[in-house]
Amino acid sequence: MSSAQVDSVREMWGVSVPQLAFEYEPLLHTLLALSAAHRATLLPQEASSLRPVYHGYIDSVIRQHRPVTANLDNNVTEAVCINTVLLSLYTLFLRSEPSTAPYEAPVMWLSLSHGIRLVLKTVYNQLITENSALCPLLQAQPAIWKTADRTQRAYNGPMKPFQFLLSYRQEDDCMDSAAVTVYEEGVDYLERFYIAVQRGEPDHVLRRMFIGFPPVVPRPFISFVAEKRPRALVIMAYLFALVKQFDDVWWLRGIPEREVRGINSILPAEWKHMMNWPLRIASTGTTYSEDVDEVSVSMTYPVASDVHAS
Repeated sequence: MSSAQVDSVREMWGVSVPQLAFEYEPLLHTLLALSAAHRATLLPQEASSLRPVYHGYIDSVIRQHRPVTANLDNNVTEAVCINTVLLSLYTLFLRSEPSTAPYEAPVMWLSLSHGIRLVLKTVYNQLITENSALCPLLQAQPAIWKTADRTQRAYNGPMKPFQFLLSYRQEDDCMDSAAVTVYEEGVDYLERFYIAVQRGEPDHVLRRMFIGFPPVVPRPFISFVAEKRPRALVIMAYLFALVKQFDDVWWLRGIPEREVRGINSILPAEWKHMMNWPLRIASTGTTYSEDVDEVSVSMTYPVASDVHAS
């Protein structure tokens, strides 16, 4: 997991979580599913035989876990919380599986990951007060679990590289004030992520920022993705492009490029201009921006020739 470089978080995953798994069968089955999925990435020759194993475990998990999370209250246990986190990781990993079906946006991953915050905020204060075994994880990513207004999450620095994502072809969206706010939150997060990449933050911190997007983004944004609204899809493409350079972990490897190319395949022609930058970044794994007119490479914002329609 993205916070496992922190000693206390590593101990939580290695000691506390396995202990919790013996108290809550769906968590035990999720761990077994993830173990089988991990082995499949390490031993590709076994992938075809392992795939039914981890799918079978997860089918069992969903049947047992869904009724519990459907009725959230202050009795939500630590095991239920951590199982929700791991299920979101599993659904992200599934995006790496080979498929011949037409591309579909990662709505399940977004929805399950957004649900993490809904589950944890129900018992966040209780877990902190009781010094829960999950405290290392909660303290490593407080902005995700705690309720905060948008001013606390928005990027307000001097560099605003992705504002064009808000202004481009507004006529294509039902851009009332509510929709604008939803998109602004997504773009604000992208900008904080972009600046963190350019500042050279550690890889695990940047992966943590990546997986922190779905829990923090407003729920309507996920609906916009499900509806295949081009602006929402392009924002997702930029998110995946930004994490491409740091996808060298088993549960993320290969997914950023696949998602960027998939999104590009379902966008209308008039939005293709917006995909030049994420397509190049997903292919090269770097956030350097190349201005083809000047034949130069510099660490700067996406260039106008990449993102604006002629």
